[in-house]
Amino acid sequence: RARTSPRRLRQTTRCRSKGITVPKRSQGGQAASNGRFAENIIDSTLRLCGYRPERQRKIGMGVFDTPIQVDFYLPQLPGYPAGLIIESKWQEIQGTADEKLCYLVENIRYCYPCPVIIIAGGKGARPGAIKWLKANIDGVHLLAVLSLEEFVSWCNRTL
Repeated sequence: RARTSPRRLRQTTRCRSKGITVPKRSQGGQAASNGRFAENIIDSTLRLCGYRPERQRKIGMGVFDTPIQVDFYLPQLPGYPAGLIIESKWQEIQGTADEKLCYLVENIRYCYPCPVIIIAGGKGARPGAIKWLKANIDGVHLLAVLSLEEFVSWCNRTL
């Protein structure tokens, strides 16, 4: 039987349900996976309400003159003649992702073509980050900052 080096063991983890050893994901890889999971829940919720959101849609250029891609765009939504954008920000562990929220809000204010709802979740965001986001709700560009549960409730009431 081949010996596995201690370094190699740290790079893998045992999947109990399948009884196999799989490579560990990097912190960034795990964050992306968690974010996609949250996006899939949002997508499913919108589809259950009868809408087909456009995912990862390019909408123009941002404040740094770079292309902007949004998580969800709903072009024809009653009450939103220009459409509605939904951004998902999921942070499972503490890190620097919440520091990027300032950039997001600036783009929403000055570059997004229609109103935005942000779905913020996970246990990793600094408490002040969500509070700051909510303080930037202006009712024109940024309409709401909701948890995933609040979003589902909003969909049930509004869509």
